[in-house]
Amino acid sequence: MIENPTPKAITIWLTGLSGSGKTTLANALGEKLKEKNINYLCIDGDVLRDGLCSDLGFTDADRKENMRRASCLAKMMNDQGQIAIVSLISPFKAERETAKDLIGKSNFIEIFIDCSWEECAQRDRKGLYKKVENGTLLQFTGKDSKYEAPENPAVHIKSSQIDVSASLAMIISEIDRRFPLILA
Repeated sequence: MIENPTPKAITIWLTGLSGSGKTTLANALGEKLKEKNINYLCIDGDVLRDGLCSDLGFTDADRKENMRRASCLAKMMNDQGQIAIVSLISPFKAERETAKDLIGKSNFIEIFIDCSWEECAQRDRKGLYKKVENGTLLQFTGKDSKYEAPENPAVHIKSSQIDVSASLAMIISEIDRRFPLILA
């Protein structure tokens, strides 16, 4: 019996506003990979901010540095044969392009989790949108700080229109299309 070669290590980069569903989808994808005994690491924006990026604020320069660190971590994971699932607002197009270049465009799947400000505010479990509304939280992405939506993502998910399982199916379909051996 011929064994399948080791799956190619890739980075799946989920971008979108706070509350759009990035972490939910990243965790669902992680569960799917775990079921198939595939090594992966979820690189979540909130977790990064609590540790590796705890020295950063929310200025544009700090956001760019946050993305750079996430990119480097994803690249290190890929170099070790592990899949990286990055769940990060990643508001700037130029920095997402830099991440693609660092990781390798052929190993990078950009997924835009598209959700309106209003829907994200309704989903807000952390109370961030209320703080923005009250003026106690400044430099919030999508309000005081810009979010540059991807122009041509590999997958465009409108998370207020489809559920998690349908969204996950779209992501898996793209992985299977580009990297058929990964989930085989």
